[in-house]
Amino acid sequence: MRHLPIEVGSKIREIRKKTSLSMKELSEKIGVSLLTLQRIETGKVSPSVVLLSEIAYQLHYPLHSFLTEERSVILLKGKAQPFIKSHKLKLKVLAHRGALDDNISITLGEAKKGEFISKHKNRGYELTYIIKGKNIFNYGNKKYELSAGDVIYHEGKDWHSVFAIEPTEFLNIHFLKK
Repeated sequence: MRHLPIEVGSKIREIRKKTSLSMKELSEKIGVSLLTLQRIETGKVSPSVVLLSEIAYQLHYPLHSFLTEERSVILLKGKAQPFIKSHKLKLKVLAHRGALDDNISITLGEAKKGEFISKHKNRGYELTYIIKGKNIFNYGNKKYELSAGDVIYHEGKDWHSVFAIEPTEFLNIHFLKK
C-alpha cells in the first residue's frame, strides 16, 4: 500500500461535505465500512490507489486533485503514477475511471512469464493492445494467442482470463457499460 500525504484524508472529508454526502452514504458507495472511511478521513490509514480512485469517482472529483493543487494540467511523472501490484501482475493506472470520462479507465500492465489473470467478468468492453510478449487470451470456450502489436476487443460480460507465455506488457482500455 502506498502511503499518501495525511492531507488526503482531510481533502476527502472536505469534498464529501461540499457534496452533502454523509460518511455512511459515501462508505456504502465505495464499499467500505464506516469505520474504515473515518480512519481514512482522519489520516489514520491511507486508502489504496484503487480505493482512492473510487472515492474520487463517487465524489466527482479528479483523483490527481487529492495529490496536487494544479487542476488545469495533469502531469504525473513516471514514479508518481499510481500502480497496483499483485503476485499475478503489475498495473499502472494511466487514467482512472472519471479522469477522462465516467465510463473509461486506462491501465498499462506487465505480467511475467507463467503469470496469469484468473477467470473473471466485468461490465462493459475492453480493448487490449499487446506492447511486448506473447500470451493466451481465453474467452468463453475459445483461446486466442496474442503477440506484440495485436489488439483484442471484447465484451467483459463473458468469462475471460489471460496466461503469459512470455513476459508481457499491455495497454488496456476499459469502457464501462451502464
